[in-house]
Amino acid sequence: MTTARARGLGVEIRRLRKDAGLRLEELAEVCGWSRATFGRIESGEKVPTGIEIAIILGALGIRGNERKRLLELAHDAHQKHWWAVSRPGLPSHLISLLEFEQRATKITDVSPGFVPGLLQTADYARAVMRNGGLDEDVVESRVSLRIGRQRLLTRAKPVGLHALLDESILWRPVGGHRVMAGQLRHIARMSRYDHVTVQVVPFSAGVHWALYGSVLIQEFARQRPIVYLEQRRSGLFLDEPEEIYPFLETATNVAEMALCPADSASLVLARAEAMEVDG
Repeated sequence: MTTARARGLGVEIRRLRKDAGLRLEELAEVCGWSRATFGRIESGEKVPTGIEIAIILGALGIRGNERKRLLELAHDAHQKHWWAVSRPGLPSHLISLLEFEQRATKITDVSPGFVPGLLQTADYARAVMRNGGLDEDVVESRVSLRIGRQRLLTRAKPVGLHALLDESILWRPVGGHRVMAGQLRHIARMSRYDHVTVQVVPFSAGVHWALYGSVLIQEFARQRPIVYLEQRRSGLFLDEPEEIYPFLETATNVAEMALCPADSASLVLARAEAMEVDG
C-alpha cells in the first residue's frame, strides 16, 4: 500500500534523476527495469527493496551520508507516518511538500496563526522568517522559494486553493503596519480568482477547530489526499484514510463557521485600510 513516506521517497529519486539530467526511461534502462516499473517507484506506488534502491543510487553516483539517508528512508517507507526533521540546507520534508504541491489538484490551508504561504507577500514572508532565527542569506533564499511556489496559482492549469484564516491574522501587524496592509490587499486581490477561495473565521465564532493548529490538505487526481502538519523545524505527513479523515472534517467544520468569501474579502479590505491609517 502506498504511504506518504513512499511517495516522499519517489520524490527524492525523481529529484536526483533530474539533477543528473536523465529521463525516466534512461535511468530505468541503466537499472535494467522497464519504464513502467521505474515510474511506479517515482510515484510511490512501488517501494524499492534495499537492493533496488542501492542499484538506483549506484547508477546516479550517490555516495556518503546522502546514500545512507535514502537507504534508511527506503527501509522505513512502509511506515504510516513520515516525520521529517530539518537538515542543513533545504529540509527534505520541504522538498517533498513542494513536489506534492505541483501534482495537487486542490490545496486546503487551515491557518490559525499566519497567512498561508501561497498567499504571502515577499515582505510578510521575510518578516516571518527573520523572526524564526534564520540567517539572512537563508531568509532571502527561502523567501524566493516561497514566492516561486505561488506560480501554482497563476499557471495555465492552476491548483485550487481554499484558505481558511482565523481573524486574529488580520490584526497582527507582521512586519509593521505598512507591510501588513500590503499583505491584506494582496489576499483580497488573489481571492478574486475563481480557483482561490478565502474565508475568515471571525472572532464571533468563538472557539473553533483551526485554533488547535495549522493543517495543510493536498488532494490529487488519482491518489488519496496527504495531510501535512508543520512544526517550527519539521513536518508530519499523513495519508492513511483513518488518520486524514479528522483533518478533512476539521476543514469542513471551519469552513462552515467562517464568513462567506464576499464578507471575508470585505473584512480583509477593512483591516487593510485600518493598517494603512495606523501605519
